[in-house]
Amino acid sequence: MSDEEILRLLPVAAQLVAVSADQADLQLARLGAYDERDQAQVDRCLQGFLTALVRAAWERGWAPADVVQHGRRQLEAGVEPLLLAAISSEHQAYQPATIDPRWLDQLTDLGIGSFDELSLTQWAAAARVGRYLALHHALLLAGFLQSLPILARIYPLPGTAVRGRGPVVRADAKMLARIRALLAKAEATEFPEEAEALSGKAQELMAKFSLDQALVEAGPEIPDDSAARRLWVDTPYVSAKAQLVGAVASANRCRTVVIDQLAVVTVVGAELDLQLTEILSTSLLVQANRAMLAAGKHIGRRGESRTRSFRQSFLMAYAQRIGERLQATTAAAEAAVPEDRLLPVLIKREEQVDALFTQLFPNTTTRRTRITNGAGWEAGLTAADQAQLDARRGIRT
Repeated sequence: MSDEEILRLLPVAAQLVAVSADQADLQLARLGAYDERDQAQVDRCLQGFLTALVRAAWERGWAPADVVQHGRRQLEAGVEPLLLAAISSEHQAYQPATIDPRWLDQLTDLGIGSFDELSLTQWAAAARVGRYLALHHALLLAGFLQSLPILARIYPLPGTAVRGRGPVVRADAKMLARIRALLAKAEATEFPEEAEALSGKAQELMAKFSLDQALVEAGPEIPDDSAARRLWVDTPYVSAKAQLVGAVASANRCRTVVIDQLAVVTVVGAELDLQLTEILSTSLLVQANRAMLAAGKHIGRRGESRTRSFRQSFLMAYAQRIGERLQATTAAAEAAVPEDRLLPVLIKREEQVDALFTQLFPNTTTRRTRITNGAGWEAGLTAADQAQLDARRGIRT
């Protein structure tokens, strides 16, 4: 029995298992027959197969956090540990110095601190998973990886990054901790007034932080730290939630593209603005969902506020009004800085961001979304008005 026989079986078996096709059990049984003869050989073939598929995912533009986030929506919960093990094993091929720091940050956030070889037998024993289920999980994971579409590549491939090529701006850890703490409290409180004050203070710190950084960079040579990152939003109402992310991004001098089918928003901007956009967007999505559910308790007597049209319209109105308020307060913050100092760096940053956006997304379309529920729209506007995100302090010059 050769490895080639097993490797010819794996892609077909993985595809059928992933879609629960009629012949999936038959294909799994065929793999099980090989496994009964030589378990170590099946382990070896599966390891090589999964490693190649993980590498193919990177070549299609995916990054570790993207694969895991998408996997959480597509795979059974028990498969994620195997996905993480496969990612860890694939990274054995690279020297850490040839991996982009942002890529390494994602691995750390996923709990991958070291790169260990994948053995399905050892993984199953550690996870207390029987052999049949381990083979099923492996094929399910392989089918998932085989089906990943092409995305815009926003990071260098692991193994090709060169340290020192281009700046990697990292926001001040203490400042980020303060902002996150404020937004966490805003999400947790049951009192709207307190949430408003906390969100306003967080927005104030973010605006000051970003403009202070812009002033530091003002000079003859403005470094290009434009980059991109993807934000995965929860379903349903993806388009409405994407509009909220877009509103926050626009107010922070970033641009966005949404892929509805994957429920992902790609944000392009200066590195610091990206970090702040992600923090505020994540918090406002939580707050918007909570406001939507709260509004539903007081509007309509026949369940109208629980309809898809109401909730979609609510979130779209919330996004529009939040965007208007953020744009106004951003303009006020910029107006507090002498124009001759701030304007050149903002213009240059905009040019850099536009250039990267065009490079990543040469063909984009603008889509209009219809409002189908007036009550939801009005409720969303009211909830956004209560957010009061225009608290500002003067910007040091």
